[in-house]
Amino acid sequence: MAKFFKPKQKEISSKHFSVKVIDIDIKGRAVCKDASNPKITWFVEGGLLGEELIVRTKDLKKDIGIAEIISVKSRSNDRISPKCKYYAQCGGCSLQHMPIDLEINAKVSGLKRLFQKNLGLDIQEPEKVEYGNEYSYRRVCRLSTVGDKNSFSIGMRKAYDKKIIEIDECSILEEELSALIPTIRETFLKLGNYKLIGHVELVKVDSGIVVLIRVINNLSERDLGILREFAKNNKVEVFLQIRHEKQANELEDREIIINILDNTEKPYYMIDGVKISFLPTDFIQINENVNKAMVETALDYLNVNKEDHVLDLFCGLGNFSLPIAKRAAHVYAIEGVWNMVRAGNENAKDNNLDNIEFIVHDLEEDFENTVWAKSKITKALLDPGRNGAQRVSTYLVKRKIDDIVYVSCNPLTLLRDLKIFLQAGYKIQKWSVFDMFPKTEHVETVVLLSRDKA
Repeated sequence: MAKFFKPKQKEISSKHFSVKVIDIDIKGRAVCKDASNPKITWFVEGGLLGEELIVRTKDLKKDIGIAEIISVKSRSNDRISPKCKYYAQCGGCSLQHMPIDLEINAKVSGLKRLFQKNLGLDIQEPEKVEYGNEYSYRRVCRLSTVGDKNSFSIGMRKAYDKKIIEIDECSILEEELSALIPTIRETFLKLGNYKLIGHVELVKVDSGIVVLIRVINNLSERDLGILREFAKNNKVEVFLQIRHEKQANELEDREIIINILDNTEKPYYMIDGVKISFLPTDFIQINENVNKAMVETALDYLNVNKEDHVLDLFCGLGNFSLPIAKRAAHVYAIEGVWNMVRAGNENAKDNNLDNIEFIVHDLEEDFENTVWAKSKITKALLDPGRNGAQRVSTYLVKRKIDDIVYVSCNPLTLLRDLKIFLQAGYKIQKWSVFDMFPKTEHVETVVLLSRDKA
């Protein structure tokens, strides 16, 4: 039998050791040093500047290590008690030990360091830093469920684990959504077969509260009656996302979304005087107030007028493009998900905006020869997912679009793509920071780029 070389896996010591916190990174993690081994930089969740921590190694590669706190040996005066009783276990938040001003400072300082390190730019302070409420801000939430014949659990996933932490409340959820969690659990326990439930999504928007229940097969009439009673008693809309796991391969036949009260009106939210309707399976920004501030800033940065032909890439339902259409001559709104494109066109019609076209296209694939990509464009906005927009950035540079607003949820891919613009002669005119997810590591950035025409 042939023998293959198998490298020995590096053993991680479980020995406890002491580190000193020397900085806080963009994710809110403590940057630490061990005096006995100063070559290694340690990253530890839950520490604050100046603290001495007793930690244990989780991962170590060359001179970068990840460790977890065993205890806080020397405590910072800035440390605060987490508001959430599940904080130590739940994977939803990581910064409840940190005051909001320190959180914001860590994210802004981290962004500035990344600009310097990746682009060689000593960028000015952001024009705006918006964060809204620290708690009770989240208007969209997914709850995980697991059930068998003996038990049923509903809650959040454990940090770095698939196990579910049972919760009765969530401190970052809007209060009306948080208050629903025990009632949802009680309702599900009445069902004849709660094992069919996959997960639950809660949404609170201008039209009211929506509960989306994902199930893997049709529910009985008895169980549907229980859910209808829950919807009526709690004055919420209940949708079922029915996905038949054992059916044929045709995706459209396998997944159905229904409102159990047969209400044909979709949920909606308002922004900049525009009504945006959606299905609860569609993506919307989770923080209403910060989203409004972000859209307002993007509109201000683009400074659209009735002569402008604007391209909105990764447009979703039209969170930016529908408000832009109120000001522009024409808008091309491009999105890769067909259902959202269809909803976008319906929203344009409902808002009497006939100068906007929602078009489906995967922006990771060839698009340069499409009609919209060759049409007249004077300004552009892009709001990609975490993978960024490398191909799109290259296209916009070739088109020599004068003014571009880049909205980013991932600083690393943002900086990668900004390099494309900067090398082509664009300059960063303004930038702002939006803490869409307070008490978590995430941060949104809005950047205005203008072409150097000299």
